[in-house]
Amino acid sequence: MYVSLTRVSTSEQPTANATIIAQEMIRWFREMDGFEGLLFLTKEGTTLTLTFWDDREVAERHRASRMQFRDLVTEVAGVQVEETLDYEVTFAHLGPLRMHSRE
Repeated sequence: MYVSLTRVSTSEQPTANATIIAQEMIRWFREMDGFEGLLFLTKEGTTLTLTFWDDREVAERHRASRMQFRDLVTEVAGVQVEETLDYEVTFAHLGPLRMHSRE
């Protein structure tokens, strides 16, 4: 499994805005082959977005469209991307994740 992490500066925007953006993103990502999941972690001033992919090859194949979508969403939301990093998942034990906010 492969993960792309994007850190966004949200300034003084309400943290609830992240949920709205996540709902739009999941609709778009679900259409991509190899997409496995989306996780938003938010605190005042910052949101971390993790997208999960089958493997590096799949993530790379969708890189250009992912970056275009990321740039469009962040521009509309009025937030600034601070960094995007890619990681190989080397271990995970998450249990049954059940949270789906207002989806």
